[in-house]
Amino acid sequence: MAEGGNSETSGSARWLVAATIGLALCIASTEYERYTALWVFETRSPAELASIVVFIAAVLAVLINRTLATPRRFYRSKPLLVALAAVQTAGLAGRCAQALGVQLSEPLGIAVSVAMHCASILFVLYAEFFLDVGVRKAVSAFAFGIAGAGIMQIAVLAFDFSVAVGILFFFAPVSVGLLMWSDSRYLDSAREAEREDIAAEVRDSEGFARDYPFWEYCISIALLEVLLIALHSTVIMTQDSGGASFTIQVTSGIGTVIAGAVFYALLRYLQETEFLELLRILALPLVLVALYISAQFGAAGVPLYLVPLAVAYSILLLFVWTVPRNYRKGNAPFVFTCIAYFSYRAGWALGVYGIMILPERCGGLLETGIILAAFTVLLISSAVRLLQYRRNSARRLDKAKEASELQANTDIAFSEACSRVAKRYQLTPREGEVLVLLARGRNARHIAEALVISDGTARTHIMHIYQKMEISSQQVLMDIVDEELMRVMEER
Repeated sequence: MAEGGNSETSGSARWLVAATIGLALCIASTEYERYTALWVFETRSPAELASIVVFIAAVLAVLINRTLATPRRFYRSKPLLVALAAVQTAGLAGRCAQALGVQLSEPLGIAVSVAMHCASILFVLYAEFFLDVGVRKAVSAFAFGIAGAGIMQIAVLAFDFSVAVGILFFFAPVSVGLLMWSDSRYLDSAREAEREDIAAEVRDSEGFARDYPFWEYCISIALLEVLLIALHSTVIMTQDSGGASFTIQVTSGIGTVIAGAVFYALLRYLQETEFLELLRILALPLVLVALYISAQFGAAGVPLYLVPLAVAYSILLLFVWTVPRNYRKGNAPFVFTCIAYFSYRAGWALGVYGIMILPERCGGLLETGIILAAFTVLLISSAVRLLQYRRNSARRLDKAKEASELQANTDIAFSEACSRVAKRYQLTPREGEVLVLLARGRNARHIAEALVISDGTARTHIMHIYQKMEISSQQVLMDIVDEELMRVMEER
């Protein structure tokens, strides 16, 4: 039995480790263009940007529609997973051709950019897979996954360009393969155990969903992404496919590894709601620090502000990964995952267009105005949310005290009512103890365990109580105690 239990635990560890590694590869696949030492790209055109947004919106809309019509698990659709990996890899091949100087037509160039965003859909499917896992395991997997992506971002620099690109071609296919393998190894017994954790998680998240509107989180994610794009635009200007790009990539990777380590450390000491709220509060100061360093040092300060920039990016992805778990209306948290991820990508598109494209046509003041507007809205929202959080915490504390006092008074009155009944029917002290448990609806086995007596002894005490009270059922006994309890409460 012990060996079987250890084997099952080991199997559980294997599927979780494989899924975490696959997630790391998936995150790395969505961030190919952060591997800045490998290639340099020009600012996207409006048509390319619109095509990417429409593609992501269309795929997510289909997933949402089918989920609402007939709940299913898309991460189990092998044709979908294989198609995502194939298209993603084809897009990477096209991007490599561009990096090597091959001129592509505008439609083909747009198709390449769209194809490279299939990894975004794969990330959403990984999020769906981890919705069937307890929240602490899911967040721990994300922490290790984001740190793993950062390590790969640094490690790829140890290879020549051709070898590094060859390695990148395996990211999406291996990620898909690991997701399939993890699902096949995720045993029913493990799923059943996770369902118990998820049920408790759903109960705990009801208050969170009431206190924090989902749309507010989505807007925060989008606006924070706009600010991050403003910082990222400065990084792009310093790329040279040489020493500067090398430094950018290493620093960015280090920042991502730090983010994963911080997430895991905080999760060990905080409740899930506290964990998310702390990161939400920290995200804006991190962006502010990065903006300040960027304004003070310009290109010279890129390595300094890339660490908070990478941490902030990781926080946004973590919000997409975790926050929808608290909104399980209609038992479809995957729908909220899709909406949250689209908010992330919508903020990216708005930032790229408003910060990197539009100012070239309308002047630099527009860029400043967009940054100030986004920052102001986030600042006001954070201040209002902090005040509401304190008020709600105070209200919950007051309600808990009232409930505790009420329960204490009720317990005292109940004990007094049982004591009066026992005295009225001349029950022995032991029979009085049994009476209390019977009045609470307990059966003979529970009474025997609670009083550390045998089942036979418990049943004998119950029979004597029934005889003395001249009743024949437990329900009648409970009614007698309830009547006495009402009199006790009236006297108080």
